[in-house]
Amino acid sequence: MVTRLTKEARRDQLLDVATQIIREKGTEALTLITLAQEAGVTKPITYNHFATRQSLLLAIYKRCDKIFVETMNAKIEHQANCFDEAVQLFSDAYLECVEQNGREYEEVVFALMAYPDHRHVRRVIRDFFCDVLIDVFRPFVTQPQQLLPLRMAAIFGAIEGIATMFNEARVKREEARKAIEDVLCCQLRD
Repeated sequence: MVTRLTKEARRDQLLDVATQIIREKGTEALTLITLAQEAGVTKPITYNHFATRQSLLLAIYKRCDKIFVETMNAKIEHQANCFDEAVQLFSDAYLECVEQNGREYEEVVFALMAYPDHRHVRRVIRDFFCDVLIDVFRPFVTQPQQLLPLRMAAIFGAIEGIATMFNEARVKREEARKAIEDVLCCQLRD
């Protein structure tokens, strides 16, 4: 007897397949029709979950952000007892997320920027990342001015650049981790 997937499980399966398509063929190859074909489902199933290609790309983007936050929270909230530990755990968790979804995430972001509703997605990402940084390091930073938005934006820019170089295999993981740690320590250490 074949069991049907729940709506949530089917959505997760479709997002997994969509991410695989992007990984193997790029965002240009991702349509609701190719998703249906690759997932082995009918077209109406993909259209029921994602009415448009834009909504599919947005769902992939949001899923990556959710994974990022969950990874950060799991590692830091339960394991960091001091600033240095938080820095190490943040760096490792961030690079883990980059390894899992970095290239696909960047492709999805660039594809979303083509839609008028999402042309400001880079700003949304920056603000989201800055909020995560503040949440992660607030318990370990005693001077509130260390967590000002402009400083967080500078950290984001530096870490994003490091991640890009890591994604392009221009630096090794250990080099990227050390560079991220240096940025965080220089900007946030009291």
